[in-house]
Amino acid sequence: MYVCLCHGFTDGDVRGALNGGCRSVAAVYRHLADRPQCGKCVPEVRHMVNQHCRGSGEAMCGGAAMPAAVAAQAETA
Repeated sequence: MYVCLCHGFTDGDVRGALNGGCRSVAAVYRHLADRPQCGKCVPEVRHMVNQHCRGSGEAMCGGAAMPAAVAAQAETA
């Protein structure tokens, strides 16, 4: 299912970003599209991040923390 029509990413893309180390809404956007455009997809991405965090039990989920590998990838994008 498409989550973001402006950037054309799907729920599978968001899950891939989360499985790849993104732990916040901002990190998902940096990984997939740089930043939200119209913002209509933000609530769905937030919901997916929260579900992922609850399922994984990670304490750092949802905040600004991001693994170094993901941070480096976001900086080069």
